[in-house]
Amino acid sequence: MANLRFLYEFKINQIIDHTPEIRELVLELTNNPEFSFKAGQFVMLHVPVEGAAKPALRAYSIASTDEQKNGFKLIFKYVENGVASRYVWDLKGDETLKFTGPFGKVFFKEPPTEQIVFLNTGSGVSQHFSFLESKMKQYPNLKYTLYFGVRKEADIYYESELKRLQQQLPNFEYHYILSRASDEWTGKKGYVQHYLKDIPYKEVPTTFYLCGNGGMIKEVKHQLLELDGLDKSSVWAEAFD
Repeated sequence: MANLRFLYEFKINQIIDHTPEIRELVLELTNNPEFSFKAGQFVMLHVPVEGAAKPALRAYSIASTDEQKNGFKLIFKYVENGVASRYVWDLKGDETLKFTGPFGKVFFKEPPTEQIVFLNTGSGVSQHFSFLESKMKQYPNLKYTLYFGVRKEADIYYESELKRLQQQLPNFEYHYILSRASDEWTGKKGYVQHYLKDIPYKEVPTTFYLCGNGGMIKEVKHQLLELDGLDKSSVWAEAFD
């Protein structure tokens, strides 16, 4: 397993700007034979801070299959005045970044239930994409549903990646849910938590994975655990505010 204290160095192979506020980095390990992680885990980026003795540490979910041992992809959401955002958006593509990890205990529950529901906002799709890519060969026939919350049409990203998964998984569907959609938008509007009512989770054994803003996670947990009485082991959450 990876050494949690070891400072891993990754060089940037590619920078992908999906939107002005969403940047993806494709990273390759340079100072160790391999980096092992399990789908659902995150790493800590060590952000150099001018004049400070120690770097700032920021957590990011890994967005790639855990079969890969020589690197991974990370998705960043721009935060106004955020020390990590400034650092990541200043990158040109020839830098080496430092990370510790992997951390986190939100793993894919096995054996899986027949229905899997992913609810995410912002860059939370990274964790769920890692679950899907890592488990799809092993569990190709589960019913997977992903609700992806963004503000407006211009904020939609990762659609080609989700379409690719859809071609490989017969029972995978995904929906973008827009909180500030234009009048032209014909898809779902509002917030991901509003669409729980569309999921037959009371009739079909279901596991929920939530990743994104704390408000969404709190509302969904309140509905599923307190109001509907679902077992705690069927709802897994990682909050990134």
